[in-house]
Amino acid sequence: MRDDPELHAEVYRLVDTVVTAVIRGHRKVPGVDTSAWWNAPDIAKIAGLLILSEAWVICDPERMVAERFKAASVAISEGDQGGWRRPSRSELAARRAQPGPMARPFDPIAARRWVETGDSREGAA
Repeated sequence: MRDDPELHAEVYRLVDTVVTAVIRGHRKVPGVDTSAWWNAPDIAKIAGLLILSEAWVICDPERMVAERFKAASVAISEGDQGGWRRPSRSELAARRAQPGPMARPFDPIAARRWVETGDSREGAA
């Protein structure tokens, strides 16, 4: 529905009618949420809101973002991806077996001492 050229033309016509009348009567349409907008008559405020509404109908920002994400994911899935490939199960298992960057050596004696005394340092009472 939003991609309908007739809808866009009708929205433009309606907004243009109001905006043109406001410009004739008040010289300009103030930007929304500016001090000029707050001090303008209601019809000028409405014209500012209509301009934003027209932009939303023609090109909804949320829809634009969704379309860009979709285009990016299609490009990634169809492209070379810089030599990326899906690893095999055996590769994943081998990677998981390797210690990670946060791995620390395990000292069973210190662990036992910590369980018994609450401190892993040697000589703790």
